[in-house]
Amino acid sequence: MALVIGHRAAAALAPENTLAGIKAAALCRADYVELDVRLSRDGELVLMHDERVERTTNGKGLVEDLSLEELRALEVKGRNGQCMESQKIATLNEALSLTEELGLGLVVEMKEEGLEGLVAEALSGKNCIVSSFYHSSLRELSDISNLKTGIIISSLPINPVQLALWAGAAAIFPKRVNARLFKEARQQGIEVFPWTVNSKEEASWLLRLGADGLVTDDPCLIREAADQPVQATGKENCPYYPCHHFPDQDCTHCFCP
Repeated sequence: MALVIGHRAAAALAPENTLAGIKAAALCRADYVELDVRLSRDGELVLMHDERVERTTNGKGLVEDLSLEELRALEVKGRNGQCMESQKIATLNEALSLTEELGLGLVVEMKEEGLEGLVAEALSGKNCIVSSFYHSSLRELSDISNLKTGIIISSLPINPVQLALWAGAAAIFPKRVNARLFKEARQQGIEVFPWTVNSKEEASWLLRLGADGLVTDDPCLIREAADQPVQATGKENCPYYPCHHFPDQDCTHCFCP
């Protein structure tokens, strides 16, 4: 069964990267939540996507220039842009405690280089995957820990599977996919978790292609799609590009199983 991974916890349902978002994802029966981590001025791993706090809080400045106490004093903005006094910036340790309590796995995206040692210490023995656009950081993390890692890619490089192997990663989180990616990843035992999937139609297509899980802002919506049986697809009923049903074409470009 494909995993449902809540993006920034459950960004369509609650303020992103918050404990409220984690709870919302659990109510949707998500399997994992994905959270972004950065380092505060005083060395605490906190949940925050952006370098600056303006977009998601009522504060100003760089995360790295603010202490945990200063970050805690900020009010998190809700999905409507209004501040919510009940929501505060959380630490990775708080998120870990809550995900364990709720039975959720955790995908931790390192938003900066240099977090490898702290992340390795915080996540040791936990049900988690560490992801990053910084592939060298993942390789370093693999050298110092047994944590499962996944490279993030937003384009479709010539050989993403080789990138993952170089980084010592067990998974790929791609924004763009093609049939070859799924086929080659499967041959190397590497999982593929496309992001960010927010429609049932796209979810169904990616599951047919062979996605091991889907990263989504709305885990309730995608949970429904992921729970449906994956339909067998063959030469006669493969509707996905770039399969044009040319004579003698066996539809391999569509990765029809």
